[in-house]
Amino acid sequence: MAKIANVFGRLEAFSISVFLYVIGYIQMAGSNNVKTFASAQIFYAAGSTGLQILQQIFIADTSDLLNRALFSSLPDIPFLITVWVGPPIAQSILGRTTWRWGYGIWTIVLPVAFLPLALALFLNRRKAAELGLLPRSPLGGQKSLSVIKTLWYELDVMGLLLLSAAISLILIPLTLAATAKGGWHNPSIIAMLVIGGVCLVVIPFWEMSPKLAPKPFLSLHLLSNRTVLAGCVIGFFYFSEYSHPRNAYGGPDSSQWFSIPPCSRISSPIFRSFKASP
Repeated sequence: MAKIANVFGRLEAFSISVFLYVIGYIQMAGSNNVKTFASAQIFYAAGSTGLQILQQIFIADTSDLLNRALFSSLPDIPFLITVWVGPPIAQSILGRTTWRWGYGIWTIVLPVAFLPLALALFLNRRKAAELGLLPRSPLGGQKSLSVIKTLWYELDVMGLLLLSAAISLILIPLTLAATAKGGWHNPSIIAMLVIGGVCLVVIPFWEMSPKLAPKPFLSLHLLSNRTVLAGCVIGFFYFSEYSHPRNAYGGPDSSQWFSIPPCSRISSPIFRSFKASP
């Protein structure tokens, strides 16, 4: 999504993320089986992750380095309120209608909440264009084939495909091996792991090639910078604590013994305390 924001613009990237987010919620609200609900998570995750990334990009665009750490934490402040406000709202929704509206309501709230930001981005871009400050689009004045070629390099499509294939083909067998015929000896499981491993090995060579990836989405040379490397290490531990306590406390324990409001109040503060700890 960061690449899309860099090539097409912040407004377009935000709009795509919100669109994917809404599509995910529509699918979840209308799902009648696990497969549909699981497929909805693809759109939901793409939109949610895109918005989180774009929030930080927007903050970096509009703040100086001195205050950036403070402003980058502002999107998390609502969690301090929703921990206590959310459970009664959820209980009220379930008391008056079905669980589907718990997801469906966000197909209305999210686009409406996005409108002020979309309007601000649109008006500021038009103002920048009038003042001659708008950067020239890399796609301007090109024919169809040239546009495709430019997008291939600007978005580093092959690098994204390699990374997606590597992650998918390594993680999917971990889920399927337990139920697959022959387990880990299943030829399909072995093939996915081998191909995924090969893609993982190829990625750094592709990204470091100025001819194949003149504008890589993974700037591996930055890892030689100790500040960037430290940030990556902190991010690794942050996302580790983000998921493990959530899975441990969010459902298996409290949801078996309490109704929705107390269950959420028990699990959410624990999760938020881990979230605030870094």
